[in-house]
Amino acid sequence: MPETALPKTGPRKSDRWIPWYFVGFFALLFMFDGVFVYLATSTHTGVVTEQAYEKGLNYNQTIEAAAEQEALGWQGEVTYDTGNQLNYVVRDRNGALVTDAKVVAELTRPTHNGVDFNSSLLEIAPGIYQAPIEFPLDGLWDVRIFVTWQQTQFQTAQRIVVRQQ
Repeated sequence: MPETALPKTGPRKSDRWIPWYFVGFFALLFMFDGVFVYLATSTHTGVVTEQAYEKGLNYNQTIEAAAEQEALGWQGEVTYDTGNQLNYVVRDRNGALVTDAKVVAELTRPTHNGVDFNSSLLEIAPGIYQAPIEFPLDGLWDVRIFVTWQQTQFQTAQRIVVRQQ
C-alpha cells in the first residue's frame, strides 16, 4: 500500500510571527501611553489654589474671620459705569455710610491668566469710594473689595460685566 500523505504537524511558516504580534501590541500601547503622559504633563497643571495645604491648615481661622465679618453686618455694593469709574459704597449695620476707610479693589479675570490687577479707591464723598479703571479686556471680571476702617477688616466680592466703548 502506498503511503498516503499525512497532514504535516508542527509550526506553520506564519506561526513564527505570533511573538511579534505581542511585541507590536505592547509597543503600540507604550506609544499611546507616552502621548497621554506628554499631554498630561504639558497642559494645564490642574492647580486651582496655590499653597492649598497651608490654606487648609488655616481653615478654622478663615471660618472665624467669616463669622466676625457677618457679625459686623456691613453691606457693600460695586458698580462700574461707562466712564471707566469703579464705584464702591459701604454701609454699616445701621445703614450709615462708612467714612475714612482704606479701600482696595482686587480685579481678576476668571477666564484669563496674567491680566489681574489691584487698585486703591479714593473717597469722593462720605462712604463713596471711586477709582478710574481701564480694564484690558471686555467681559466678565471678579471684583473683590478689601475695606480697612479703624482696625476693622471687611471684604466683599462681586462679579461684573465690562463693556468698553
